[in-house]
Amino acid sequence: MRVLVVICAGLLTFSGCNLLDLEPVSQITSNQAFSDLNSAEGAVNGMYNNLQTPYMWRVQVLSDVASDMSQQIDTWDALIATDEFNWSVDNSEVEDLYTSFYRCIDIANNIIAYVPEMAIDQGIKDDMLGQAYWVRGLAYFDLARFFGGYPQVYGELGAVIVVTPSSGITESDLKPRSTLAETYAQAESDLLQALQLLPEARSSTVLSKVKATKPAARALLARYYLYNRQWDLAEQYATDAIAGKSLNVPFMSIFRNKNTEESLFEVQFSNVDINGLRNWYYPSNLSARGGTALHQSTYEAIVADPADTRAQLIAQNPARPVYYPTKWDDPQEGDNFQLLRLAEQYLIRAEARAELENFDGALEDLNAVRARAGVAARTAAGKDAIIAAILEERRLEFVGEGQRWFDVIRRGLGTTVFTNIVRTTGSQPSYSLSNAGRQVMPIPSVETRANNNVQQNEAYR
Repeated sequence: MRVLVVICAGLLTFSGCNLLDLEPVSQITSNQAFSDLNSAEGAVNGMYNNLQTPYMWRVQVLSDVASDMSQQIDTWDALIATDEFNWSVDNSEVEDLYTSFYRCIDIANNIIAYVPEMAIDQGIKDDMLGQAYWVRGLAYFDLARFFGGYPQVYGELGAVIVVTPSSGITESDLKPRSTLAETYAQAESDLLQALQLLPEARSSTVLSKVKATKPAARALLARYYLYNRQWDLAEQYATDAIAGKSLNVPFMSIFRNKNTEESLFEVQFSNVDINGLRNWYYPSNLSARGGTALHQSTYEAIVADPADTRAQLIAQNPARPVYYPTKWDDPQEGDNFQLLRLAEQYLIRAEARAELENFDGALEDLNAVRARAGVAARTAAGKDAIIAAILEERRLEFVGEGQRWFDVIRRGLGTTVFTNIVRTTGSQPSYSLSNAGRQVMPIPSVETRANNNVQQNEAYR
């Protein structure tokens, strides 16, 4: 990978229910980064600092704008192309997304390579290694679903798998892409290793949301097995992630507070390390860019039931007939992003149980989420109807959180659901995902130029 990686140092500092304050420093060598416990902890913190880059908005906005969740109504070309299923190999936001995952991977690789050699307590080593495996597993999972495809649905090629620290480019580094199956397997292996090494909890509730723990590993494994259609394992890990917890945090409180009991892991932001979601997903009359708005059909679905408390986090720009999610509302853009939520685990288990024909259990989990939202229980009958109800619930529950694109395509519905999507603005009145090859994004040209062994995805050749 021709990616310049900066290892960051920093300290976890808190005030109240506060912040992860990570300050990057200049590039340092591996010997410097792992010379003592403090420097190694700085490298671990720097890994989370780099995780901010894909999750400050790119994962969420790119995927939601590509789906029928949201639309791009301003002049940002890279996102307009996303809205029209018209990515090019030079799309700047796609390139930044791709590169950011490999930055996370390289720091994780350094931790995995050098921490075992350190003369520190084995329990501390295991914790650091577990965090590195968790971040690397997340990055490979994201690379697979954005750029490779979906098991049993679409795609054959995955990511270029790198498991050693970068130290300059040699011919041996110019590897081809692994298969999609191998890429997902790498993610699974990393996450299972993380589960073995991570602690169950940390010294405070906040720290348990800031750095990966066993519950975060279980939750991510449940998501992984859902995508891979391993229903029994998806149910098992979701059940383990749910154990001892309930959906008792009011929906608005999830987003108006940081690190609540709803979250199994949050990407930490502050007024210094800002979260860009408010900038995109907030009306311009409330001092944001307001470039990304909900599709009218999404808005209508959210407000269809007057009792649904999730509609409280929707606002209109009075200057034009478009609506926005307002989950992240800090004017200083210091909101966290709730990467893994308890509600997702209930809906993962509901879908897995429906596939396993445990329909009563599936409806129980689905209706637990609906009860928290204040809406009546669903009574769908049969597997197909229950799964359709679960997908619709995920659409309502995860507005703006970057789930919809993947949910539709992993079910094999991309080219049917994403058809004739009406736009408020645009050169055409509606757009359709007619080319199955555009269910994945292009490998950025900066990568294929640097490494001739990397094969481009079919739709972009």
